Amino acid sequence: MPIIKEGKLVGIVSRSNLIQALASAQIGVHPAIEADRTIRSELLSRLAEQDWTNFGSRNVIVTQGVVHLWGLVGSEDERHALTALAEDVPGVVRVSDEMIPAY
Repeated sequence: MPIIKEGKLVGIVSRSNLIQALASAQIGVHPAIEADRTIRSELLSRLAEQDWTNFGSRNVIVTQGVVHLWGLVGSEDERHALTALAEDVPGVVRVSDEMIPAY
């Protein structure tokens, strides 16, 4: 599905994006799942405070303390900043950079 902003194509939602969203929304009571949710929530909160990126929640999955960052980034600087932002969240074990350059 195309994503249009101000008449221009800015992205595409694919089946894999939907699967990622479903995987990150799993409900459970296991402590590891709750820890992953807490990490994701904190990272999304920090991302929302940034005016230099529009990296959305659909692009963040946390599994066993590993933050997976998916999607397009506008520059190499943005890629490094997003990785550093994720690494700084308490409980993060590692950041898996799955980002694709859009530049």
